[in-house]
Amino acid sequence: MTVRAVMLFVVILVAFVLLAPTLRAYVAQQEQLRELNDAIAATEERTAGLQAAIDRWDDEAYVQAQARDRLGFVMPGETPYVVVDPETITGEEPVDTEDPGPVTMPRTGPWYLTVWDSVQVAGEVDD
Repeated sequence: MTVRAVMLFVVILVAFVLLAPTLRAYVAQQEQLRELNDAIAATEERTAGLQAAIDRWDDEAYVQAQARDRLGFVMPGETPYVVVDPETITGEEPVDTEDPGPVTMPRTGPWYLTVWDSVQVAGEVDD
């Protein structure tokens, strides 16, 4: 090895030692910048969606539709109908002319009451 080769190796080593942290910081900053740009794009997309939701309220038809759906408003002259409980049947009970026998229809309700009723009925049936 010559003195020139040793000096060239030392200069390259010093340059590498000086440039490596700078290069590492540059790469880290580029990654951070990429993450921040992605966050900005996501925030701008969310802002655009929220602005579109705000702009929908400027439309009179949308406001009327929301008032009808959410608050139950009706236009003058319309007759509102509200179904309170669709399972409820009003009117007279049907007259049962036949004797159902020892087995009765289980009542409607939670599943565990129906199961308990079937256990009780099974114990009452005579063989």
